[in-house]
Amino acid sequence: MPFITDRYHDQNRNRQPAAPAAGPVPSAPDTPDALARRLRSRVLGQDPAIDAVVRAITLARAGATEPDRPPATVLLLGPTGVGKTELVRQVAAALRSGPDDLCRVDMNSLAQEHYAASFNGAPPGYAGSKEAFTVFDRSTVEGDPYTPGIVLFDEVEKAHPTVLRALLGVLDNGMLRLANGQEKISFRNSFVFLTSNLGSKELARRRGSRWRALLDRGHTRRTVVDKALQSFFDPEFLNRIDETVIFDELDRTTIEQVARLETDLLRTRLRRRGVDLQVAESAVRLLADQGFDPVYGARGLRRTLRTRLAAPVAAEIMRVRPAGTAPLRITATAETGTVRATATDPES
Repeated sequence: MPFITDRYHDQNRNRQPAAPAAGPVPSAPDTPDALARRLRSRVLGQDPAIDAVVRAITLARAGATEPDRPPATVLLLGPTGVGKTELVRQVAAALRSGPDDLCRVDMNSLAQEHYAASFNGAPPGYAGSKEAFTVFDRSTVEGDPYTPGIVLFDEVEKAHPTVLRALLGVLDNGMLRLANGQEKISFRNSFVFLTSNLGSKELARRRGSRWRALLDRGHTRRTVVDKALQSFFDPEFLNRIDETVIFDELDRTTIEQVARLETDLLRTRLRRRGVDLQVAESAVRLLADQGFDPVYGARGLRRTLRTRLAAPVAAEIMRVRPAGTAPLRITATAETGTVRATATDPES
């Protein structure tokens, strides 16, 4: 009957949906050692950071974490281009369906105070207060009984302090109540990662000054970074972080490994277009020398590969094969400080 149906909806309109059952995060397809090897194959030169992330995941999978909080809240610190965001993406690839299957919030777009409403929706009396709009994707955050959620707050230091204070409840009890008062988003089955560049400028300044390096010989990188954290974040915010991980700057050896990895990725992309790219070892070393910059990390190397390797290879492909998908072999070698791409017979 119509009035019974209306009464049923009135009684159930304010009921909260059941939150995911708190407990150990379901096991990933990899063991801890296999997961660590998989992450090290994509994020190079950051073994301590990878060990910390694997440790946090292992604790959650074993059920050793508190049930009324996110399984792990990890703050990743380091200069730009060292692999902080890439590490989280590879964790998503291991635990979920792919590297982009995560809820990523770019905090640099929340630099004003009123953007705090983007988390739990507009307050009562404002437009959209009843719709419960939020930047969080509920399915990606809450996961399911077989798959954990992954949330990445990228470059948290660029957000307004009021926006950061809006996260205190999420990091403390794992629940976010939306402004309409009728819905909640549970983070109790979600790994929460935060990235930041705090302390990087001071470390770069000290590295560039020889006399400063001598005077600060007794101060570790951890001391500089901790001082930057304490001067920026509120104590109650830092007190909700489970683990703080400091990434190392990329050295010359790591940059050469990254150059080989990026070269292999380029070869894979070109292979789909029928192009067999062969890169000489001398060309890899040359690209690593020209792209090595501790300030910009792997991103500077990626730009070097784009202009010094990918551009001449693409020009040679279009010269020899302007159309079609006929098999083609390109050999890249280092000559007088540049990379030269030459088309050769694929049958040879």
